[in-house]
Amino acid sequence: MTNKDEILNSDGDEVGMIQETRGYSNENHSSNLKSKIRIGVGLVGVVIIAIVAIVFYNKSKNEKEQEASVALSRVRTFFDNGDYLKAVNGDPAKLIRDTPVIGLKDIVEQYGSSENSKVAALYAGSSQVALKKQSEAEAYFEKALTSSSVEVVVGANVGIAICKESQNKYIEAGEYYEKASQLAGQKGQKDKFKLFAALSFEKAGNKEKSERLYREILHSETMEYISESKSGLTRLGMIVE
Repeated sequence: MTNKDEILNSDGDEVGMIQETRGYSNENHSSNLKSKIRIGVGLVGVVIIAIVAIVFYNKSKNEKEQEASVALSRVRTFFDNGDYLKAVNGDPAKLIRDTPVIGLKDIVEQYGSSENSKVAALYAGSSQVALKKQSEAEAYFEKALTSSSVEVVVGANVGIAICKESQNKYIEAGEYYEKASQLAGQKGQKDKFKLFAALSFEKAGNKEKSERLYREILHSETMEYISESKSGLTRLGMIVE
């Protein structure tokens, strides 16, 4: 499925000694905020993906789909425990019912047309991000974008945004976060990803887009990201209404 300059960075330049200090403080605050939020996003994402995988398994009549679901459920233990290398590559030494546990990489390759392979691709992308292999992660997220599950597609958009940020492509990162916001079902998630998009556009120097998104959050029904949006507008030199 969660520090914008590390995994999933921040901003704020002002002139003068006192203003510089304020800018640095704002930047650290923004970076810390995103770090904390992304931890929550990751945990929620794992739960959502697990639910999606179970649904696909229960509803599918396709043998390959069921095989992919079983393989995914077995390798998920490594992912949940933070053993991302084994999650990607599997563990031939670990046998379940005399069958080696294959990794997410193999699930994606062997069951490429199945829905569970796209769920596996989202897991694989997240694992590669954790391993700081963003270039490899992006390819997996692209595969996950083709899923019929909205939750998986939301996660894939967020994942690609993270990869774009690691390449300093903040405009593209903002666009993918915005897509995730538009697709997200929960209002809190919509505002969360909208905030990430605004921060990315702000870092790219696109004041128009970042201001629009900050103001949309201010007029949202949820209150969670109001203060961060006001801080963003202040950094942009805008009047906060």
